Amino acid sequence: MQEAPSADAAALGHRFVEAIVGHDWDGIASCFSQNARLVAVVPREHPFREKSGAEDAAILIKGWFGDADITELVRSEVVQVADRLRISYLIHEHEPDGWYLVEQVAYATLEDGRFADMNLACSGFQSVPA
Repeated sequence: MQEAPSADAAALGHRFVEAIVGHDWDGIASCFSQNARLVAVVPREHPFREKSGAEDAAILIKGWFGDADITELVRSEVVQVADRLRISYLIHEHEPDGWYLVEQVAYATLEDGRFADMNLACSGFQSVPA
């Protein structure tokens, strides 16, 4: 059952999305605990990515969004799903080779106000006309 997250959990989820859109890689790292685990599934030949630690999580996310010169948030949502926080966002961005839409949905467990564990699924970067 979905419900409204606590104010602190919601703030963390929104801060995470804002950091992605703002290309604030240190801000992304600050959302994760130092021993955090990030597991991502992306539509590639080798679809699974797993990182440990706040800095490595931020580096992985920077690898996806770091080449964009324009990053626009289309929509986002942060909700509580039992003991997990669900964070979804749709981003429109411009990279050197064109415009893309990408949607990601993450389920995170929080400890001490940070992400301790996150599972993330990505739509892939879908090419769209300018």
